[in-house]
Amino acid sequence: MSKAGTVAATSALHLLEQYREGSSFFWSSPQHTLLAQGEQIRWSAMEGLEGNTSDSMGAVRVTEQRRDEATQLFINRMEQLMEKARRLGQTKPIVVGAIPFDLVHSSAELFVPEKIQWAEPLSPNSRALVEKRPAAVGCEVREEPAGAVFQQSVNNVLMDLNQGDLHKVVLSRTLHVTSQTFVDTHQLLRNLFRDNTHGYTFAVPMTKIYPSKCDITTDKRANTEPEKETHRTYIGASPELLVTRKGSKVRANPLAGSAARSEDPAEDRRRAEALLASAKDRHEHAVVIEAVAEALRPLCKHLTIPAEPSLVQTRTMWHLSTDIHGELANRGTSSLELACALHPTPAICGTPVKAAREAIREQEPFERGLFTGMVGWCDSGGDGEWAVTIRCAEVEGRTLKLFAGAGIVAGSTAEAELAETSAKFGTMLLAMGLDPSVSSMKEE
Repeated sequence: MSKAGTVAATSALHLLEQYREGSSFFWSSPQHTLLAQGEQIRWSAMEGLEGNTSDSMGAVRVTEQRRDEATQLFINRMEQLMEKARRLGQTKPIVVGAIPFDLVHSSAELFVPEKIQWAEPLSPNSRALVEKRPAAVGCEVREEPAGAVFQQSVNNVLMDLNQGDLHKVVLSRTLHVTSQTFVDTHQLLRNLFRDNTHGYTFAVPMTKIYPSKCDITTDKRANTEPEKETHRTYIGASPELLVTRKGSKVRANPLAGSAARSEDPAEDRRRAEALLASAKDRHEHAVVIEAVAEALRPLCKHLTIPAEPSLVQTRTMWHLSTDIHGELANRGTSSLELACALHPTPAICGTPVKAAREAIREQEPFERGLFTGMVGWCDSGGDGEWAVTIRCAEVEGRTLKLFAGAGIVAGSTAEAELAETSAKFGTMLLAMGLDPSVSSMKEE
């Protein structure tokens, strides 16, 4: 074995317990569990783009041609990263981490690890053996934007939809959570792993940002524990597979059209059946499926696409789902290239993509960063898995920033979309040990 490489497979629970905040990448999918430790090579951000234009307000706008060029440059740089790892002694290097929603405005968090370990997936019954405890204590919650502001943004988009400029826009909002104690990121990961049995649970170590002196907090809440080194971690449990490649086989599983679940079994089933029958949600889903198929067709010999969507469930949500399978036309096409060809899908951006992206930048008061990007891994042979980065949060010290979004189409209402984002926050809030209702109680 080379200095950096794969070690013998072990159990998923063992990998979960070996996780260390700040130095480990954890990934659990229906196929396997992966723990990557240590950084042999860390991705460094690309230089700024040229050829940008500014709008009348002076905001930087990026041409679609430059976006395409940036994506190709990114893929080329990843291939160079793999080659550098080979020169350093790795026989089959792997890149792990997360890629942002917009490579132009945010940086990827990717690295070649020093050691990787694999394990078989764990059954739901075995996951129940993981002890669940609160990951944060005495939390305060603040919305950004406030619920009323988010609803106004939805109404702004609906006006554009009625004018025919757009077909769909995905708008998101955040919750800023401050804990009295340091967030137990390892316990948060355990809780997510335990409760999300069919999706993609992940934890990504992020590059540390050192605060300036003026950023140092004087909040008395921050003095309840001795100071210790903090790490930035992007963590979550996504229900949505963007794409996976194994040899020549390709699979994508887009989700679009959602409904909150109910604790009452009869009401829960009614909501599921209503979602499956909803003309609005089925149209939203069909738009996403066609976009995914259009992106994959040039890269595949054939695609198999079910005629009707099915239902998938998480602990908090129902989703319309379509499982798409294909065979690569060129075995040299990597999972990363497939992921970049698909991203961003209408499920997390909208359609047409260019107009939807502009609407997002106009309406959302924050940079998405890794949210609605992609998280996963790709090896030097091109195999890999990439999930859509949703149901997630950025954790650092005593703070968490949670993200949730909703697709706005004709027939949407501001009240319903606000409620949908509140329900989607539930995955992370439950994992933290908080009441999910706090997502609709606090305003700025």
